[in-house]
Amino acid sequence: MTVLRILHLYPSELGINGDAGNVLALAERARWRGVDVETVRHAPGAELPPSADIVHIGSGPLSGQRAVHQDVLRIAPKLREWRDAGVPILAIAGGWQLLGTELETAEGEVLAGAAVFPTRAALGPKRHVGEVVARLADGTAIAGFENHSARTVLEGAEPLARIVSGTGNDGSTEGVVVGASIGTHLHGPLLPMNPVLADRLLSTALRAELPPVPQTERVDRYATNARRAIADRLSVSL
Repeated sequence: MTVLRILHLYPSELGINGDAGNVLALAERARWRGVDVETVRHAPGAELPPSADIVHIGSGPLSGQRAVHQDVLRIAPKLREWRDAGVPILAIAGGWQLLGTELETAEGEVLAGAAVFPTRAALGPKRHVGEVVARLADGTAIAGFENHSARTVLEGAEPLARIVSGTGNDGSTEGVVVGASIGTHLHGPLLPMNPVLADRLLSTALRAELPPVPQTERVDRYATNARRAIADRLSVSL
């Protein structure tokens, strides 16, 4: 039987805003399709597993980012190797900032990033907090919650989506896509709220199309209702 290995980077240090729910969503949606799942939790200083099928890094405050920064740089070559091999990497907010090329703090300190994503983030005095609706390139609407002070520049990369309501990267675009990998500001958590993205990551990792099953159809109805509720509150259409 196929075993899917999900590598969860720094769940203790970068584990706010419910982002661990992304790992749970991936694992459960795979199991519902008959796939065995192994979740590996990585802490600073630990050795990486020899392989991974999906990599997840969540968000956290600057203190959490500092706590893992040197370890991020240590494992950066392997992360870039996996990215280039087509392994999907999902990076959320603060985790995404560390996997970009650099992160500038509000005081002007520049932290080197892992260069998994060709993006630069600068933290500012104003926080962007609230619900977001954005559209993928194919027109599919996604929704979530942002809570960050970053302005993010994409250096030649494609955004994940275009903003309908909210701030995202710069008030116009949200997130980034590099091959099979995604960086985004969206919490909610992202994947339970937007199962189309969860199944995209799983299909890439498993190299197979994933048809709906009764369990996914049931929870996807809840996700649809949640996105509609956000859109209604923002007075935008899906």
